Amino acid sequence: MKKRILVCDDEEPIRLLLTESLQDTYDIAEASNGREALRSATKEKFDLIIMDIKMPQVHGLEAIERIRERNDSIPIIICSAYRPMEDDIVVKTSNIASFITKPIDIKTLRAKIFELIGE
Repeated sequence: MKKRILVCDDEEPIRLLLTESLQDTYDIAEASNGREALRSATKEKFDLIIMDIKMPQVHGLEAIERIRERNDSIPIIICSAYRPMEDDIVVKTSNIASFITKPIDIKTLRAKIFELIGE
């Protein structure tokens, strides 16, 4: 059975790129905002979460904090164009597995996912 990844990004082209790039190996679910990400992460089981930071309704960092309250062990990869956020205190204290900047290098992302959860 394929491992499950939740892709959280408010930009549909990014979600599409990640889904198409990863669906051959992983079962992908998508969330288009922080509220959807929280709902999915609390109702379903995922092996890894890819989270954008700047999203509508619930900010990505807030979503991460709330997910961490329930599950401190799930690997979370932040995928954001906002490199300065890498030094944010929430990022530093939320047990983030990796911070990948946009534009996304799919090979780097796939390698990091494989390192964290395998296939």
